[in-house]
Amino acid sequence: MMELGFFLPHVPKDILEMMAIKADSGGFDFMCCDDHLMSPFAPMKSDFDGCYEAWTTMAYLAGKTQNIKLSHMVLVPSFRGPAVLANMAATLDILSGGRLILSVGAGWFQREFEAYDIPWEQHSGRIQREREAIQIIRSLWSEERVSFRGEYYRLKEASLQLKPLQKPAPPIWVGGDSRPSMELAAELGDGWLMHGHAPEEVDRMVSKITPMLADKAKDFALGTAHFISIGPSREEAYQKMRRIIPPETWNDFMQAPIQKEIKNRISGSSRQCLSQLKQYAEAGLSHLILVFLDPGDVDIFVKEVLPDFKAGK
Repeated sequence: MMELGFFLPHVPKDILEMMAIKADSGGFDFMCCDDHLMSPFAPMKSDFDGCYEAWTTMAYLAGKTQNIKLSHMVLVPSFRGPAVLANMAATLDILSGGRLILSVGAGWFQREFEAYDIPWEQHSGRIQREREAIQIIRSLWSEERVSFRGEYYRLKEASLQLKPLQKPAPPIWVGGDSRPSMELAAELGDGWLMHGHAPEEVDRMVSKITPMLADKAKDFALGTAHFISIGPSREEAYQKMRRIIPPETWNDFMQAPIQKEIKNRISGSSRQCLSQLKQYAEAGLSHLILVFLDPGDVDIFVKEVLPDFKAGK
């Protein structure tokens, strides 16, 4: 059964909490937020301009929820340093009762790297940083003492006394559409998050990575994210989405990787949305992250779509 994720937007605190609690009580399998130090996009609402720090957000919401798994879409290890991130992740996994999914990516928004004095390399360099980060995190989670000498990171007799609750370790998902990201996910990850593809594209992407997975193919997570808008018809749902997204924000979305998530949105009536979910499951996805623009759609989805989807109707 394909698991469904709930994306948490940058909204005022009371709405953020409400959406996380609804995702938990409504039957979503995991929730996530994005990891940005500066927003790449114009604000969705004039009364809320900014972005929460991703790790703090999910740690806070861990205490507001009971069962839903906790993740991100996706964390950039160089924002915090891989050894510190390994410690943070182990702590959150313990305190949340083993609910962590660690999702990482190389990062794409160059301006925030430069603004915060975080090293920015060409894509190959960022992928190598990510590779070393995953190696360090896995080592600290499993070994008593870790020494590491890489191109970007070095550790000397580092130890992590409190190991994660999940055994052998929390899953690590790698995000990114590029061939190097796919290869890194297959080599060192437990899952791969793609960017908003249509079902037929998902099928092709799954076909590319599957031969690389060997004996871990059965339990390997394959995911993507999509905007969702519910209305009487697909066209009316689209028009509602356009009304919700301000023109400046829409233009920013169209210039970023997020445009795929909008183009290949889940939209229409409840039955149409259910049908689209099934198409993705049939294409080979094991996880699908839904980005709700209208909080009211969450209630409709939980009442009219999610039960039938989980029942296989």
